Amino acid sequence: MEFSYRKLDKKKQGKQMFASNLNVDDVTQVKILIRAIGGGGRVNDFIYSTFKVMSRLFPHEGDPRKQWTERRLKAWWNQETDVVRHWQMMELFEAAEAAKDERKLLKAARRDHAEYIAKTTRIRALAELVAKDEARGMAER
Repeated sequence: MEFSYRKLDKKKQGKQMFASNLNVDDVTQVKILIRAIGGGGRVNDFIYSTFKVMSRLFPHEGDPRKQWTERRLKAWWNQETDVVRHWQMMELFEAAEAAKDERKLLKAARRDHAEYIAKTTRIRALAELVAKDEARGMAER
């Protein structure tokens, strides 16, 4: 009984972020976050876009050792290193949440714009019908 109780406590502690319900190591979780931040496409493209996002959100201008580099992200992606520090993981989580929120806002904006286009198309069609009807009424007189 005691063993299962401790196992439940460990599961509760792990359910905090993205890949928490999976049993993955840090580098694999970082790869998931890099893909989430950078989006899809070619590997170099989304690593570069992840680098741009990370250096914009977390510039670390006073401490050059903490600055985000494209090389660091590539090293994690290619599994050349397995060192992921806590602050790096936390910043990646924050950036992934921000990217998720941004994509959600973009999706809503696209939906609103599509509704606007459909509405203006209907109004234009109605205006053309009214104009034809008025022109027909003038022609009959």
